[in-house]
Amino acid sequence: MHIMGTRIIPLLVSLLLTACSDGDSNDNRGSTNPYQGYTSELYGSQQNWLCRPDIDDEYDICDRDLASTIVFADGTAQIEPGPGSGDRPVDCFYVYPTVSGDPTDNSDLSPGAEIGVTYFQAARYRSVCRLYAPVYRQITVAALNSGKYFDSEVSGIAYGDVLDAFRHFVANGNGRGFILIGHSQGSTHLVRLIREEIESDPYLAHRMIAAHLLGWTIALTNGADVGGTFASTPPCDFDNETRCFVNYVSYRKTAPPEPGTALFGVTADPDTRAACTHPVDLGAGQLNLDSNFSIAQLQPYSDPADNAAITTPFVKVPGLLLGECVEEDGKGYLAVTVDADPADPRVDDVEDFLPGWGLHLIDIPLAQEDLVRLAGKQADVWLNE
Repeated sequence: MHIMGTRIIPLLVSLLLTACSDGDSNDNRGSTNPYQGYTSELYGSQQNWLCRPDIDDEYDICDRDLASTIVFADGTAQIEPGPGSGDRPVDCFYVYPTVSGDPTDNSDLSPGAEIGVTYFQAARYRSVCRLYAPVYRQITVAALNSGKYFDSEVSGIAYGDVLDAFRHFVANGNGRGFILIGHSQGSTHLVRLIREEIESDPYLAHRMIAAHLLGWTIALTNGADVGGTFASTPPCDFDNETRCFVNYVSYRKTAPPEPGTALFGVTADPDTRAACTHPVDLGAGQLNLDSNFSIAQLQPYSDPADNAAITTPFVKVPGLLLGECVEEDGKGYLAVTVDADPADPRVDDVEDFLPGWGLHLIDIPLAQEDLVRLAGKQADVWLNE
């Protein structure tokens, strides 16, 4: 439910108030902030945020070192500094995936593994936007293993926190545009947010630059670019670069998702298909993926001694991984090919997760730089509209 007053404000007054208060050159449409005046008890202070612009750098997870070691096919290496941060013209709101090891169905608000995944997945977006990442009482790994992942009460607690944080974020956002970023469980909460809050509200719909919804299946009505999961939000393409979603799940090209066994990339409704938007500039065909892995996610050399010599928290292996968006027979996924050479000193493969999950754990690292570059392009388009 939107938090809106019941008074009817004359159109002229609404326009003047919006123009004067939001401080955003891209602000228009005579719409008003649906959360104006809202303050969250949980998220009003800095306490329950992993990333927020007003947190001191030493405590802001998204301000940590992002330097990478680029390992080329011949084994030579080069250190690439991480992107800087600053007062970017747009914001990003990130919701992390299922990582909590708490024994309860919902996690507490004391982050553990949540810190690392936010650092790995979201921090690099700081070159594009001011980052906001709330700690929320997510559905835990324990709940997933006990079959409670889709329990409405458990998921309702998690979503309630995300919604509360988002309302506070927008209420204090001064009309700025925002990009939503999520992976796996994080994407499910953002999907619900778009469906229940954003699509029906002109103020929010106008300011959603894009939604990067990775690691979860988004359904599209067969033969159409809307319908299915969303009522009016289309996949991003060359004609719709903003107010749209970017979505893929990653599987090896040689092991695509199959109905009945795959957790992602397929839909249960024969009238729908699974979406896939190529992260490489919304391209098509098999393209090089500009990956960026944490050193814990990928050891770039075959020789452990060479890996031990790496001093940066991230590594890049240009040319090793290629991706192609595949949409056929109702399936939609990023088909990943490892273009390895056993004769060179680099690693020759990446790790799968559990059967049916594909390359789920590295959905974002596979195309990390592509996603950030795409977000920057989308922000520029939105700002210049």
